[in-house]
Amino acid sequence: MMHDFGVSRSHTIILDLPLSLDPLNLAKNRPVVSYDPSGYSRFGIFSRYDPQEVRWFQTDACCIFHTANTWDEVITLDGNQVTDGVNMLACRLTSASLVFSAGDLAAPIPTHSFAEKEEEQCRLYYYHFSLGGLNNIIPYQWALSAIPFEFPTLRDDVSMSSAKYIYGCSVSDSSFGAALGRAVKIDSLVKIDVQTLIARGKREPPRPVSGCVDTRSVSEVLASGDSEDPIKVFKMPQGWYAQEPRFVARKTGYDEDDGWLLSYVFDESQLTEDGECHSNAQSELWIIDAKNMKDVIARVYLPQRVPYGLHGNWFSEKDVLGQRPCETIRSLPCSAPHKKDVTTNGLDGSGFLWNSWIRTRRYLEEILG
Repeated sequence: MMHDFGVSRSHTIILDLPLSLDPLNLAKNRPVVSYDPSGYSRFGIFSRYDPQEVRWFQTDACCIFHTANTWDEVITLDGNQVTDGVNMLACRLTSASLVFSAGDLAAPIPTHSFAEKEEEQCRLYYYHFSLGGLNNIIPYQWALSAIPFEFPTLRDDVSMSSAKYIYGCSVSDSSFGAALGRAVKIDSLVKIDVQTLIARGKREPPRPVSGCVDTRSVSEVLASGDSEDPIKVFKMPQGWYAQEPRFVARKTGYDEDDGWLLSYVFDESQLTEDGECHSNAQSELWIIDAKNMKDVIARVYLPQRVPYGLHGNWFSEKDVLGQRPCETIRSLPCSAPHKKDVTTNGLDGSGFLWNSWIRTRRYLEEILG
């Protein structure tokens, strides 16, 4: 299963992870979703202009649902610009508990004994894939910070380049792996200076795969009074929870982090004793200073509650007004309602096999509910 992938200016990274979904397992009385922690993960890297020349890089098993940024490592060779490697930042999980809890599925009982190599966590990881030699190696692969980190975002105009800052969500008292699938309650928004931590990791390399550059917890980062700290945390007030933030740059800004983070937030004092939400409950949109990660610049009161877990995006007025008109709408081919075609055996939406599959699928859905 692949939920996301990495894209640099000249390369694409696809993720082949030991997490699979097979509907046929229903008929075999096996879990539909399976994860093999004793397996391995592969990253396929290819030039977008020469996709058949894919190079595969193999490492320890993991789950990755969101990449944060991907950029090329370019060197000058004989007067020519050559891509010597590709870098990727991604939120790496060490288990698939996210998937099972998100689907309200019971985690399968292990069929074999396996000693866990890593603690369950979800952290922002740095990968460097070397393309300069014949061997496919990953010389750098470690976490930048020990704090839980997911739903990454960055300034749009520095995407696919060596951006300095990545923003995301965190939880101060649990692991994302265990919390994400349920209605995860994000109580912290995080800003990470990835350039500084990557440089520190290259000077003093942590242990590959399981190592971490900055080992502090959320509370330890909050206690730091260093204005130059490479990690900054905006902690929500007690009982308030945030969602995936989006960075919006100041038009007249100079620095990369000159702008704001936008996030939907909710005050859970509006819930009943049973944890239910009143029909008149309301969320807010908070605009947070992305430079100091302390000040709430504005609060927009919304007419209703916004449920936890939604992704978000930002479009300026210029983006909205500059949309291209929709000239055509694509649709899937479908067969005529009263016409039977038993001569075509293709799966193009009009043949015998396609119609047979649709009838079988509906029959199974009726049986399985």
